This record gives sequence, structure tokens and C-alpha cells, in this order.
Amino acid sequence: MKVKDVYKKFSGSVDTVNPDTPIGKVIDIFMKSKQRRNVYVVNESNNLIGVITASEIFTSVRPDITPNKIVFFLKKDSIRTAKDVMIQPEIVMPDNELEDALRTAKVFKIQDIPVCENGKLIGELDAFELVYGLMKSKK
Repeated sequence: MKVKDVYKKFSGSVDTVNPDTPIGKVIDIFMKSKQRRNVYVVNESNNLIGVITASEIFTSVRPDITPNKIVFFLKKDSIRTAKDVMIQPEIVMPDNELEDALRTAKVFKIQDIPVCENGKLIGELDAFELVYGLMKSKK
């Protein structure tokens, strides 16, 4: 079974920002959607250039701080935009086999993987979609 067979089954749309988006807006995106684990950074052509995870924000801003105190410290820290926090994304493509996606998830310790076609972000393979697809393909 392939990524394209399952990748929008549960996850739906993804949240994107540009590299210069203020970090406060990125945090607002996470706050509005409690199940959201990633915000993707794209350029003007919708090419994926980075990913921001909730844990990456906490680690980048203040590794010693708890999530409920993060907003206070953001006001005086140097982290200002999405590009200050984003990390290099690991991706899968629609025609990749689910087993390859599982290897990517395990090797890079990520739950959700951006799905790209010709460099453009087209969705996200949620961890539960991956498990669902793998279970379905074993029947």
C-alpha cells in the first residue's frame, strides 16, 4: 500500500506559514488546534522548506522552561519568526510504500510526515493513518 492511499484519511489539511511569520502566530496555530503536532514552513511557491514541532519551539526558546510559561519568555528572547525555529523536514511522496514511510518515522523519530510532490507540500501522513494503512495492507 502507498502513502497516497491513506495520507488524508484522518488528518485533513495542514497548517502552513512563511519563514517570516512571527513566532506568536505559529504558537496561536498550535493553540487553536490541540491535536496539531506540526506547522509547516513553505515559500511563496508552496515548496516545503521547514517544519516546526511544538517540542522544537520549547527547546529552541528555553529548554529549561515549561510550556505554560513560554509566552512570558518569548517576549524577551531572540526567537522572533518561523525561520528561527524551523528544522529541516523529512518527507515522503505519494507513491512511496507505507513501509518506507514507517522507516522514515522510526529513524527520524517523527509522528507525522509531510507529503510532498515535486517539492510542494500536499499534505501530511499522520501516525494513525500510517498504522491504519499498514494494518489494512496486512489483511
